[in-house]
Amino acid sequence: MTPDPSPPPIDLRQLQYLVVVVEEGQITRAAQRLSVAQPALSQAISRLESQLGVRLLERLPRGIEPTPAGAAFFEKAREALTAVEEAHDAMHPWSRSDTRLRLGYLPVLGPMARPWLRRYISANPGVEIETCHLSPQQRTVELRRGRIDAELMFPPPRDPELECLVVLSSPRYVLMHDAHPLAQEESLEYAQIERERIPARHPSVPVDWAREAWLMNYRGSDPEVTKEQPTSADEVWALVSAGKAISVLPGFMLSASEGDGVRAVLLADVEPVEVALTRRRDDTRPTVLGLFDAARAEIADGS
Repeated sequence: MTPDPSPPPIDLRQLQYLVVVVEEGQITRAAQRLSVAQPALSQAISRLESQLGVRLLERLPRGIEPTPAGAAFFEKAREALTAVEEAHDAMHPWSRSDTRLRLGYLPVLGPMARPWLRRYISANPGVEIETCHLSPQQRTVELRRGRIDAELMFPPPRDPELECLVVLSSPRYVLMHDAHPLAQEESLEYAQIERERIPARHPSVPVDWAREAWLMNYRGSDPEVTKEQPTSADEVWALVSAGKAISVLPGFMLSASEGDGVRAVLLADVEPVEVALTRRRDDTRPTVLGLFDAARAEIADGS
């Protein structure tokens, strides 16, 4: 029996068209998103179906739905597009000059980077430092994509593809209304706050952040949380000030949330929060490694 001839190759544009049509559920919206004419998009999808010999989409009065075959193809097509994007992203660090370094961090972490950045700049006067303020949602994302060279973050990510250097261990404090029965204590132990209500996690806040704030290493189950889901220090302050919750924060975050009726008390018997300078393990350019050397030297001098 003569084997079936290999099907003609599928290009990335065809995959992209199919994925966007399924995601949008409508040819018109998909065409707008792709910036192509609607007839051209419909023809491209029809050619792909002919090429594969399988119907991928059902044209319904209310829009488009994938057939079972189309749904299976959509999942693999999306994975393929993601893999191509990641391959492109992996080249970002090497496409930049060796005289430029990009460091990302949350604004609250900026001050702690200055001592070893100063050391690095002194040792590398020809390197231009660019700092990028990131949001919680961007945690590790821009680093993985190669759009920044190093990131300052907490808690350190547990990822074998990332190299971490702990640059700070910060004690934790309990924020509470100054009329709270425990507010006048010099320090507290975890058992004293275990049953207190704490702020709920907003979907934009990384899960590992919330678990750190909830002290899940010390709990057997999730804590009681507020119905409010704060996204900023001001919103945390408002919840605590209203007596709706307490909050546990590392020392370097207190300045934005303490005061005006809210008091911080040291939580003495829990582990500190670690802040780590992080890079992709496969990024061994001297420009990046030199930043880690500067941070290690600054830590050694301060110890």
